[in-house]
Amino acid sequence: MTENILDYCGGVFGATARGRGAGAPKPFAIPGDTAHYARDRVVDVEHIKLDIDIDMDRQRIKGVARTTFRPINDGALHVEFDAVEMEIESVQIQGRRTAARYTYDGAKLRIELGRGRKAGERITTVVRYSATPRRGLYFVAPDEGYPNKPQQVWSQGQDEDSRHWFPCVDFPNEMATSEVAVTVPKPLIVVSNGRLAGVSERGRKRTYRWRQDQPHVAYLLSVAAGDFAEIKDSVDGLPIQYYVPKGREADGRRALSRTPRMLRFFSDAIGIKYPYAKYAQVVAADFIFGGMENISATTLTENVLQDRRAYPDFFDAGDGLVAHELAHQWFGDLLTCRDWAHGWLNEGFATYFDALFTEHQRGVDEFRLQMRRNGQLYMAEDAQHYRRPIVSNTYTEPIDLFDRQFYEKGSWALHMLRHNLGDDLFWKAIRHYAAKHRGGNVTTPDLQRAIEESTGRNLDEFFEQWLYGAGHPQLTVAFAYDATAKQGKLTVKQTQTADHGSREVFRTPVDVSFRVGRRDQNFRIHLTEREQSFYFPLAQKPRMVRFDPGGWLLKTLAFKRDPESLTYQLKNDDDVIGRIDAAAELAKLATAVAVAALKAAVTGDGFWGVQAEAARGLGRIGTPEALEALLDCVSVDNARARRAAAGALGSFRDEAPANRGAAAAEALQKLLDDGDPSYYVEAEAAAALGRTRSQRAFATLERAMAKRSHNDIIRVRALEGLAELRDERALPIAVEWTAYGKPYQARDAAATCLSKTAKYLDKKEPARDRLTELLDDPWLRTRLTAISALVHLGDVAAIPALERLAARELDGRVIRTSREAITKLREGVDKGEEVKKLRDELDKLREDQRTLRDRLTKMESKPRRGTAKRKKR
Repeated sequence: MTENILDYCGGVFGATARGRGAGAPKPFAIPGDTAHYARDRVVDVEHIKLDIDIDMDRQRIKGVARTTFRPINDGALHVEFDAVEMEIESVQIQGRRTAARYTYDGAKLRIELGRGRKAGERITTVVRYSATPRRGLYFVAPDEGYPNKPQQVWSQGQDEDSRHWFPCVDFPNEMATSEVAVTVPKPLIVVSNGRLAGVSERGRKRTYRWRQDQPHVAYLLSVAAGDFAEIKDSVDGLPIQYYVPKGREADGRRALSRTPRMLRFFSDAIGIKYPYAKYAQVVAADFIFGGMENISATTLTENVLQDRRAYPDFFDAGDGLVAHELAHQWFGDLLTCRDWAHGWLNEGFATYFDALFTEHQRGVDEFRLQMRRNGQLYMAEDAQHYRRPIVSNTYTEPIDLFDRQFYEKGSWALHMLRHNLGDDLFWKAIRHYAAKHRGGNVTTPDLQRAIEESTGRNLDEFFEQWLYGAGHPQLTVAFAYDATAKQGKLTVKQTQTADHGSREVFRTPVDVSFRVGRRDQNFRIHLTEREQSFYFPLAQKPRMVRFDPGGWLLKTLAFKRDPESLTYQLKNDDDVIGRIDAAAELAKLATAVAVAALKAAVTGDGFWGVQAEAARGLGRIGTPEALEALLDCVSVDNARARRAAAGALGSFRDEAPANRGAAAAEALQKLLDDGDPSYYVEAEAAAALGRTRSQRAFATLERAMAKRSHNDIIRVRALEGLAELRDERALPIAVEWTAYGKPYQARDAAATCLSKTAKYLDKKEPARDRLTELLDDPWLRTRLTAISALVHLGDVAAIPALERLAARELDGRVIRTSREAITKLREGVDKGEEVKKLRDELDKLREDQRTLRDRLTKMESKPRRGTAKRKKR
């Protein structure tokens, strides 16, 4: 399962974790969270057979659920199914004429078996029921706000929501085969799990029968019905289907056509051929996640589709989502976590394997950049939100755990494991783990045992640090060279604190490399203490010192190097991460030499990620020379590098001394008015123009609001720019675009714009009223955005509305976000006027710093008189 395809969008690359300031990391658990464990298993469910008749107009279902199971122990007297808000019409035990006795409380259906049953005795219960599901099965239909919305119905079972549309043992430690017969009105078609066993018609209705012969957990059983266009594909004889909205077939091929390559790569890498009868991907309207790995039949958000203009910017985001869900067919479906504490075995594996496909398809530079970004996303959550171990069983709803620890840090655990073992042993271990546990449940100890069995390596320490412990090493590194001894000294300090499961000392290997002359000298060191010094024989002072080349260790790193070394590294390092880090460090120096080196990287580096970091570095330097360099970079060929250059121009305020921001604002305005081949460059320019706070920005951004674009990205970023202007004229625009009927991406951006603008202008009450109304919005993501916007607004008067939302809401994401918001507001996280004043003072300090840099740069450019006189002597 993927939360949001925007997590994959290259537009967020470069986001880094902000510092914690004076605060320490917060714990994950909040009041009310409790420890959860895997359920006891009373029966072994073998097969689920469903007959579902869907009433699209009434948004109801009538169903018959036949569940075949065997008691695990002698003397079984009853069986219990999860079944929420159903109308139970009858219950029978197959083979008996009389009705079975049962009790039902609206959440649990307990069926009496009549006598003590023997272990292994085969029993089938038959439950006839009807329901109007509020979770698990979702109806989509046109309405007054969205008259062109298609008519669809689709299921979403993870984590424990299948119980809302059919009776089942709804926990991941129970697996069964399944068959599903779904009746829908014509012309809708139905996609479900496994192979299509038949289609029959009767009058205006059509029934599809699907059968899944490999066991799976209940949350992976799915249906998706709609008037889709079907695109057929195949790989090595396996049928592949893409179901997309009619009229968007070309966009569907553009987004999904690399599926066969992914499928072949995963089959070969894992050592298990794709194990199911077909692979289908259904692009669903209003889907509440980015994607869901239903067994053999993935559901995807419609945001994955991309037109020709969006493709160069967005194809990797689409590929990331598609690869992630496909990787789940092995890790998540064929092997499924036994309970949610071990959910990283699903999500961490899928996240790493989508990165591995990037490495396979587009090379090591893109792979390393993707892993760097995964690390940044995790670091941001750790620094700004909370800290927890990857393996943790304390929560309220299972969805609480589906965070950056499960996904991104989980991927990093595998990445570091790969480095520690080496590629050969890593793949040997992964193949052994997959083969040993295929078709069953797994826990983290199962992975450790499989690796140890196949490699002979003891991994107690690794798993204790990275899976059962929290946090990561925070390193400060220094290098000194002794020319007399021809020796280099590398000092490494671990500065992290031991809190919320973290540790004062991480024990881990790290590679270091020295460029001596034209040759690299490579070493592996082992961090075992809080502070260590390492000595290396080096014939001369290295031109470049690399700590963890390739980026194999999850860490923060403070490593000061001299300008000459950084400039050399930016130009000559064959490791893309080294060049990116060199660009970031040069930006901190803010010298004329740094500006020249960064400009050369933007215009001349062969990889867009380095170009982008160098452009952002010029923006951070903020001097007139940096601006001049940046203005020369806005027309570079690579769209992602152009996007970064446009974004960096937003660092130059129009009201700055010498009015140096006017040129930046003018360039951004021209870019928006003239247009760019890339939607995403224009979108970045809109957001950046707002940050300049130019007087010309409002009119330009207002015009940009009329532009249509892929996933409404230009309008979204224009609203972000309007929020930065702190202009009262933005308030009615923001309110207008929060209206039901507007594109949902723009609605969410408008809610954020409303909150930021109203807070700055101290017009909280009307903003709070509108945002509180949005807490009742039908669209899930709008409710989530409204919660975040209310927290930013910092108005404690919103707490009662948030408490009501948390009490009535069904979606676990909304519940936890509401609870966290209430806590933050009660703690006075934003402290109103005090924080506003501090932010204004920070802005002024930044401008003063830039002015000082201007003066220093001018001084550097003048001849040094004292030096000249000494030369004459």
